[in-house]
Amino acid sequence: MQSPQSPSLPAAARAPLQEAQARGGLARYLLIVLLPLVLGPLLTVGFLLYRQARADLSQQVLNQLSVLSRVKENQVDQWAAQRRADMDNLAHSPDVIETTWTLIFTQKDSSGWAAAQQKLSQRLADFVNTTSNADYQELLVARADTGEVVATSASNARIIGESLLAQPFFVTARGSGALVVPPAYNPMLDPDAVSVIVAAPLVDAEHGTTAVILGRLRHERLAEIVTLSPGLGATTSLRAYLVTGDGYAVAGTTTAGTMRLDSEGIRRAREQHDDGQAEYLNPEHQSVVGVYNWLPRYELTLLVEQNAEEAFAPLGRAATIFVIIIALAVALSTVGVIFFTRQLIQPIEALTEGALRLARRDLSSQVSIARNDEIGLLAQAFNSMSGELQDLYQGLERKVEERTRQLAAAAEVGRAVTSILGAEELLARTVALIHDRLGYYHVSVFLLDEAGACAVLRESTGDVGARLKAQGYRLLVGSNSIIGWVTANKQPHIASDVSEDPYHLENELLPDTRSEAAVPLRIGDRVIGALDVQSRAPEAFTQADVDTLQILADQIAVAIENGRLFARQQRIVQLEQLVSSLTAKIYKSLTLDSVLENAAVELGRALGARQAVVRLKPAPEPPSGAAPADGHDSRPQNGDS
Repeated sequence: MQSPQSPSLPAAARAPLQEAQARGGLARYLLIVLLPLVLGPLLTVGFLLYRQARADLSQQVLNQLSVLSRVKENQVDQWAAQRRADMDNLAHSPDVIETTWTLIFTQKDSSGWAAAQQKLSQRLADFVNTTSNADYQELLVARADTGEVVATSASNARIIGESLLAQPFFVTARGSGALVVPPAYNPMLDPDAVSVIVAAPLVDAEHGTTAVILGRLRHERLAEIVTLSPGLGATTSLRAYLVTGDGYAVAGTTTAGTMRLDSEGIRRAREQHDDGQAEYLNPEHQSVVGVYNWLPRYELTLLVEQNAEEAFAPLGRAATIFVIIIALAVALSTVGVIFFTRQLIQPIEALTEGALRLARRDLSSQVSIARNDEIGLLAQAFNSMSGELQDLYQGLERKVEERTRQLAAAAEVGRAVTSILGAEELLARTVALIHDRLGYYHVSVFLLDEAGACAVLRESTGDVGARLKAQGYRLLVGSNSIIGWVTANKQPHIASDVSEDPYHLENELLPDTRSEAAVPLRIGDRVIGALDVQSRAPEAFTQADVDTLQILADQIAVAIENGRLFARQQRIVQLEQLVSSLTAKIYKSLTLDSVLENAAVELGRALGARQAVVRLKPAPEPPSGAAPADGHDSRPQNGDS
């Protein structure tokens, strides 16, 4: 027969446990599971915030470039309109019309023709040499029917006698009304630059359109128009330039008229004849943020571009700070997860050690885990099970002593936790810290009463605070005061100048107050009070100060609420002690009468009743002819009280 101290166990149960393989496995599993759950959303949110910030900054840059583009487009339109007006006035000048008519309808080799040509050339030269017409490089007059150039303002008349009929711009220029011909690269007119031409037909009342007057404009003038001035936000990497419909630069680059330019923005504008904005590579293969506009009247593409690296430089600086913040958050989250895991694993390890000792037949194995959660309940159940097994060998007295020891330990832990949480000490230390460290004139904490109608002063600094507390100083929620407004609206309030603030309530005990700020003490959406600070200086509080005070207020509110919750928890612990005491006395009772008597007395004492009665229902009559085996009724009795 086995000894009671060596209970018989199945062979499988006595097999050696694989302790080394099991140790640390749960901790590793929790870290592997919890770290991705914590860090994953944090990093995802950080990435999404960065993308959103980059998109917002990109849109802001593009909006700025769009404004600059519209300004430059309007300036080009105004300049072109003025040049059309110049040509229209010149084409309607009677002397120009008369002289041109003489050239066209007079024999070319006659003396009259030569005189008319000289007169018209001089007239054109005088126009070009006028200061107000400095935008013109050369004026030409060509026959409308043959395109032959009959006069020019240039001293070098190399183009006299040449026909422009085959030139695309001449066909356009013969139309009705003055116009700016779409600029294009034309080696015949200028091999070194894009030709910008404004034209107007010369119309005779009898013969109709007899000739066309054409003005070659200086493309440098367009460069001056589209060049961004410092007042428009120009930087070293911000530029604007024009590109013709055939891909040549008109202005804004050093290669104007000698090289075809190509980029995504240029292609989109030329091919789609539309406006747009994007990030792309410019003709120099640099990444830029650009806005491109198609000018259909001139078949030109206007581009305003900024180097992407410079445009997103603020984002780079912000990203560095943001990365540091994310790194700190990741580090804190990792430490928090490790701390949480340790706090969770330590009691489980204690339970495991206790279970292993119990498996090694140490029936006195106990674990000490003071927690008010499922693990604490599991520890209590383990200790109870261990005690029950030990009591099988040591008797009922040992069992009662063990339970008494457990209750005493639980009461001792409850007293220690209660001594740490003190609302008065917490508020006193908080207002003193805010007063001393932040240098405010006066600091107060108000808490709402149970009805939530009044904000009662619970702590305040200095002798003034002591006097106000002694007076029971309070303010109605929603009253015409800063505290009343803050507690009613659940929002901070700043009085930069108390003499002009409608909610400031003057206090004769605080005559030096010049500015005041108050923030609510909040638990979720619920307000439990307010933190009020005052300063001798006007406009002493900024939004950053209020944010800091709100953080302090939230911490105070959480601490106060924790204290209240702790007080409620203490009440629950006291009730559990009463139940345990009653259970212990019932266990000591040996008869039904003593059990009922102890139950009635203890319940009456606990509930504060003057009288407690326990009644037993009479047992139902047994079926006819049936009787208990031992000759009396042993059925259990049901009681009520």
